[in-house]
Amino acid sequence: MSPIKTGLLGGTFNPVHRGHIELGLKIKEAFGLNRILYVLSARPPHKKRQLLPAAELRLAMLQAALHSYPGLEPCDLELRRQGDSWTIDTIRELQAASPLARFYFITGSEGFLKIRTWKDYRQVLRAVYFIIVLRRSGHRPKVERLLRAEGIPSLGAGVDPGPPPAAFLHAYRSDNLDLSATTIRRKRSHGQDVSPYVEKNVQKIMEEIKLYEER
Repeated sequence: MSPIKTGLLGGTFNPVHRGHIELGLKIKEAFGLNRILYVLSARPPHKKRQLLPAAELRLAMLQAALHSYPGLEPCDLELRRQGDSWTIDTIRELQAASPLARFYFITGSEGFLKIRTWKDYRQVLRAVYFIIVLRRSGHRPKVERLLRAEGIPSLGAGVDPGPPPAAFLHAYRSDNLDLSATTIRRKRSHGQDVSPYVEKNVQKIMEEIKLYEER
C-alpha cells in the first residue's frame, strides 16, 4: 500500500487568507501530496503576548475558507488537546493516528530559520520531511547552512527522500506569497476593503461579528 503523502501547514490563521490557500495548492501539486492538513495553532507558546481571537472562531474561518478546495483540510487537533500547542506533540499524535502516512511539514524560510527555538526541535527535524518555502532569495544560503549544521540533507522536489530526515527547498513567485494577516487586520481596523485578500465566506464571518474592527 502506498503511503498517504500528507502536508502539514500550521498557523494561527488570524485570519486565514488567499496566500495560505495558494500555498497549499501549489505545494500539493509540486510534491504530489494526497492532502494538506491546515493545523490550527490553538494556544501558540511563541505568541502568548499577542491577543488572539478564540481558537473556535479562527477554526470556523479556516473551515469556511477551505470548504471549496478538496484536499485542503482544516485540522483541530491542537484545539482539542489541552495545554500549549507544541509542534512535536502534534506530529507524534498524527503519526500515531496514521502510521502509514508520510508527513511533510510546510514552513516559510523565516520560520525555519528560527527552528532552534522550537521545543525538541531536533526531534521535529528527524520525525518528518520538511518543505521550506523560500520567502526571500537571500534565505537560501542561510537555510542551507542551518540544514548542514543539523545534518539534514537538502533535496529537490522530484527526489525520493527515503526515510526522514530530509528537507526540500521550494520557491515560487506570487503576489499572494507576501500576503500578511497583520496587514489584513490593520486594514479591517481602518475600515478598508479586504475582499482581495480573503475568501468571501471568511469576509462574511469577519463582518458579521465586526472582527478586527476598531472598538
